[in-house]
Amino acid sequence: MPATTDRLARRGRLFFVIASVVMALMAATAALQVLMLLFRAGDRAGMMNGGFSFIVTPEDQIGIPAGFVAISRYAIWQSTLAAGLLTLRLIPGLVILSNLTGLFRLYARRLIFTADNEVLMRRIAWALIAYAVVPLVTHATLYFAGMSPVAVKLELRQLDAAVLGTLLFAFVNVVAFGSEIERDRAGFF
Repeated sequence: MPATTDRLARRGRLFFVIASVVMALMAATAALQVLMLLFRAGDRAGMMNGGFSFIVTPEDQIGIPAGFVAISRYAIWQSTLAAGLLTLRLIPGLVILSNLTGLFRLYARRLIFTADNEVLMRRIAWALIAYAVVPLVTHATLYFAGMSPVAVKLELRQLDAAVLGTLLFAFVNVVAFGSEIERDRAGFF
């Protein structure tokens, strides 16, 4: 049993480090994308196929896709709106990663069936549901702002996130049951 909990703690620390690195990279990328829209970096940021698009090419214009519309071609209020909507789209992913970091931190401390674990997993489930719903709001808003030809755009990853979030809520009930057993066991001794 001690070897198993030590292995769990080591894995928890490893996953914590990985989640922290991914979180930092995602946050930096998200900040860069939002700033590119706010500062109207038209040659690199814009809209394509009804969604946000960021181009990474050499300085020549050959590598830019035909449907790309530079953010500098839109009015300032539209680029500001796009930056806000992109921020809204990125928040669920950041919430998921930050709560995964906390979850792995608990695992590193050998804490599995706890109330804190339940809270973190419930937040991840809600963030997955938000990850599924937020693109519907952003696409409709971009459409009404005249920035997208598509009012409703449903992607497979949205359905995946909704299903996974729902399943995670069911798993939270299992963790809550295990947490209750742990509390009863701690009170018994």
